[in-house]
Amino acid sequence: MRVRPGERIGPYTVLAELASGGMGCVYLARSPGGRTLAVKTLLSEAADGGVADADRRRFAREVSLARRVQGAYTVSIVDADAAAPLPWMATEYIAAPSLRHLVETCGPLPASAVRWVAAGVAEALISVHSAGLVHRDVKPSNVLLPAEGPRVIDFGISQAADVTRTHAALGTIAFTAPEQARGETSTPASDVYSLGATLFYLAVGRPPYRDSGSGPALEQLVRVAQGELDLTGLPAELDPLIRPCLALDPAARPVPGQLLDQCSVELLRRPDAHGVADWLPPSWGQAIDQHRERRAYEAEEAQRRVAPDAMTRSVLAAPPTAVLTRQEGDGGSTAADAATGSPARRTHRGRRSAWLWGAALLALGAVGVVFLLWDRGASEPGMVAPAGRLTFLPITKTAPGACPTPGPNSYTSKDGSYCASVSTNGTRLDVDLLVAARSRFDNERGWFVSITFDDEDGKRFSALTAEVAGNPPPQQVAIILGDRLLSAPAAYSAISGGRIDISGSFTKQETERLARDLGAR
Repeated sequence: MRVRPGERIGPYTVLAELASGGMGCVYLARSPGGRTLAVKTLLSEAADGGVADADRRRFAREVSLARRVQGAYTVSIVDADAAAPLPWMATEYIAAPSLRHLVETCGPLPASAVRWVAAGVAEALISVHSAGLVHRDVKPSNVLLPAEGPRVIDFGISQAADVTRTHAALGTIAFTAPEQARGETSTPASDVYSLGATLFYLAVGRPPYRDSGSGPALEQLVRVAQGELDLTGLPAELDPLIRPCLALDPAARPVPGQLLDQCSVELLRRPDAHGVADWLPPSWGQAIDQHRERRAYEAEEAQRRVAPDAMTRSVLAAPPTAVLTRQEGDGGSTAADAATGSPARRTHRGRRSAWLWGAALLALGAVGVVFLLWDRGASEPGMVAPAGRLTFLPITKTAPGACPTPGPNSYTSKDGSYCASVSTNGTRLDVDLLVAARSRFDNERGWFVSITFDDEDGKRFSALTAEVAGNPPPQQVAIILGDRLLSAPAAYSAISGGRIDISGSFTKQETERLARDLGAR
């Protein structure tokens, strides 16, 4: 059962849906006094559309346990009603990005920052375990990072039963303890293993398994169950902290209190360092600030939409749109051109798209209406044209701060936090037509732009990412529009499927503008 904005869950007015998963939904809501909260509900599993008795009892038990969890690095419960027709629990709302989002957009952390995060999560686990609760799903996406320090979320609710019962998502398997993957009982030691896998991800940028924990679900599960780790790239100074957490035998792992003591020794060497600004790289701090500001704006907008006296706003007219298509058998390119993205292929496609845009502009100027162009003989769907050439290049190295001398081989990130040097003499992919470009939003990444390649460019992009995955670090791909670096995603294995998402702590307005630049219609 989904709840719509403006409807109520208990005394709380729903503003928007934040996320949903196998066990429930999470909504942004407002209390009668105006406080912004996150309200979680239990999804129906009963055949009649209601809530199964066993699920309701489990939910009530977990709410009771979670109420006893008190700690600076966990999320506090404000209110709950497990007996309601739709069981719910209200918690404080943390407007902060997850560790997963930050690693994906800003890269791994230095050792001192990893210890700072580890200390906070270890203290959170002490609180959870002291309440008689096992988290069961510690992973980068379940740890938020506001300015004051990490906050562990979803303890005992979204994964109330063991992973083997709740059909764990693929993203969870790589952070699951071996005993959980084997179907055995979860214990506090299972959370410690998952914390170790999360800390490895923070330090290296990938899960601690061969092929970055990718591949078929069954293969991943077997790999985790047998503890087949690949700790290549783990900094030596973090080895004593992380490796013991990943012991195959749960009894050989440290307890959270020991991890906290170990981290505290290092952190006390910097007594004046307290929060994000002191421990994290500038790019992480800026991403956290941008996320908080964006969420605050979105919460205000959501409140306006559901307010009883909300005014109806006028809708602006859509901008002129041209639908571009390609004909079969255009000619002028060879198989070699298609494989390398040679100028011959690019020039021909660019010339055709320029002709179509010119025709559209002439028609618009003559009659002042939106004009759609199509080729009745074409067998492919309509294509969209970016405002400039979209180029994908391997990154050879990155350095903090803006590039001292920007040029054809170096690009500064949007936020000015790093300089990416690219290889312009090797493999590259130039794209002047896309199947689609869309601005999107989800609770994990915030705003991002999704682009879809045609089959040919999709295969070439997959080949490029396979090559990058085999290169030495940083194993990143520069996505460049004209002379702008849009994003620099990591590629630890070949990326297939023909669709990629461009993210980077964008605001809604930035994402919509970028989508238009990429040809969104």
